[in-house]
Amino acid sequence: MAAVFGLAGTVLGAVVAARATKVGADKNAETVRQQVEDQAAAEHAHWLRQQRLNAYEGFLEAWDECLRLTRASADPQDGDPPGVEPLRAAAGRMTERARRIALLGPPAVTQAAEELAETMQQDVDVTANFVRAAEAGTSGLEERPADVDAVHVATEAFVQRAEQLCELLAGARERGESVDGHPLLAEYLAAGNRYQAVSQETLGDLQANCDELSGLLDQASAVVDLLQHNQAAREVSREQFTAEVRAALGTPPLSGKSD
Repeated sequence: MAAVFGLAGTVLGAVVAARATKVGADKNAETVRQQVEDQAAAEHAHWLRQQRLNAYEGFLEAWDECLRLTRASADPQDGDPPGVEPLRAAAGRMTERARRIALLGPPAVTQAAEELAETMQQDVDVTANFVRAAEAGTSGLEERPADVDAVHVATEAFVQRAEQLCELLAGARERGESVDGHPLLAEYLAAGNRYQAVSQETLGDLQANCDELSGLLDQASAVVDLLQHNQAAREVSREQFTAEVRAALGTPPLSGKSD
């Protein structure tokens, strides 16, 4: 009996020891697993933060380039403004980098970046459309030059023929003669017709040019209003973007999650 109890105690002790060893091993494994997950989460958080920082910096570089180009275009002392195409390219880079921000988040930064890029692209499109309209209008003005000099010449010729005709009629009355068939009558009528035709043509050109300029002025006014509105909207979006960027970079992602 003593031997049996001794054997049972040995077996029981071995079982307890085995179970204790398994529990300790499981705890060690759980500790190691948690350490690995924490390390992976920390490395992912560092990677994500660096990727976001690069994306935010790239976006701001494109934004600053747009600002530089718009200021150069508006500077009256700049004899060679950059034009629309460089600004279009810079705005395109803003849009591309806003898409990268959308992949990295967080949503608040993405929204602010997209709003900045959208208003800048709208400015570029509106400005380009107005430039094309202004070029077409200028071309129309060149094709319809109001020939004021021709009006002056026709007017002087008509006045001259009218004065000559008055002298002719006065002399004919004194002498009791008729002026029927006199060449000056035909010249007077021709000069009058020429004066009327040139005047009407010039007035038509002037009216068309005035209408063209009036339309361009209306478009310019609408463009200026839109640009001012978008500029005010960008100031708000820029402040929001900066604030959200600081929050995103200052708050690392939670373990196993991203903002």
